[in-house]
Amino acid sequence: MFKPIHRRLKMDPGVEIWFTANHDADTLYRTVGLKNEKIVGKYRSMLMRFDMCVCPSFFYTRKNAPVKVQIFHGCSLKNRAVHKDALAYNKLFLVGPYMKQKFISTWNLKEHDPRFEEIGMPKLDAFFDGSLKKEETLDTLGLDRSLPTVIYAPTRPTPTSSSLTMYGTETIETIAQMPVNLLIKLHDRSFQKWRPKGRIDWEEWLKKYDGHKRVRVIHDYDVVPYLFASDLLVSDISSVVNEFSLLNRPMVLFAVPRLIAFHKKLEARRGVESSDLAEWGQDAGTTVQKPDELQKAIDYCLEHPAEKQELRKKFAQQFFFNPGQATDKALEKIYALLALNPPA
Repeated sequence: MFKPIHRRLKMDPGVEIWFTANHDADTLYRTVGLKNEKIVGKYRSMLMRFDMCVCPSFFYTRKNAPVKVQIFHGCSLKNRAVHKDALAYNKLFLVGPYMKQKFISTWNLKEHDPRFEEIGMPKLDAFFDGSLKKEETLDTLGLDRSLPTVIYAPTRPTPTSSSLTMYGTETIETIAQMPVNLLIKLHDRSFQKWRPKGRIDWEEWLKKYDGHKRVRVIHDYDVVPYLFASDLLVSDISSVVNEFSLLNRPMVLFAVPRLIAFHKKLEARRGVESSDLAEWGQDAGTTVQKPDELQKAIDYCLEHPAEKQELRKKFAQQFFFNPGQATDKALEKIYALLALNPPA
C-alpha cells in the first residue's frame, strides 16, 4: 500500500524514511522485496522520534510522531478497515466514498471531519499509468497470450466457511482443465507459515502444478500486475473484487453465506444494523454456489464481457477516489502536513 508513495518520497534527499513493523521487521520487509532502506525493530523504534508516521494497520499506538497518517490496507465490504482504532490517527487517507460514508455512519462522525482526506488507493495507480503491460506479464510467466487468463484470488481462509476452505481444491482443478491460463493468488494467511493449523498445506498441495503449461502459482505479495493481466476474476468477498472492478472486467464470485453472516454479526456488534455485503456486495459478479457451476459461468462471462459493465463501473466509483492519481494526492497531503515544499 505504501510502495508507490515510497518510490516517490525516496527521490527527495530532504526526506529520511524508516520502516518498522509489529512483528519481525527485517524478515517482513525482506520478504516483500525492500532493499537498501533503514529498517528498525518495533522496540527500538519506540525510542526514536519522527516527524510523521504512515501506517496501513492500527498497531502503531506510540506518541513519538506528531502526525500519524492511516493509509489502510484494503477496502472491502467486510469493513474491517472502518475500525475505531483508526480514529486515533490524525489523518485518514480514505480509499473512496464508500469508506468515508461507513466511517460517518458507524462512528457518528461529521461529513467534514478534519481527519478525512479523500486520497484513493495508490497501489492501483498502476492500472492507469502505463507501467503495466499484459503481454509482458504473460510472457514473463511463460503463458500463451492467445488464451484468456483467469485469476483465482479468494479471501483469507476461515476454518469452515471461506470459498478456499470449502471449494479450493475443486475450484483450482476445474479451472486448470479449461482452455485458459490460470493464475492462483492466495491470501498470504492461507499458507501454514502464517496459519499453521490450516487443514491443507497449500504450499505443498500447489506443487502439483509446477511445470504446468497453463497454471501459475503467484507468490508475489503485489496482486496488481496479475489482476491487470487477467481477463476474469474468480473470488468471493475478497477486497480484490473491488480492486478488479476498476478494470471493468467480468467476475465469477462464490456465494459464501456463512462467511457473510459472520461479518454481518461483527458489524452488528458495532451497531450497524444492515449488511451491505449481504444485500448487494456480490452484485457486480456472476454468483455460483458450487465448483460444478464454475466452468459454465466462466465460459459465459468470457463470451459476454460487457454484461454488468455499468454495475462494475458504479462499484469502482463508490470504492475509489482519484483512480490513477491517488499517489499524487497522497504526496501532496504528506508534504503539506510536513510543511515542506515537494521537489520539482
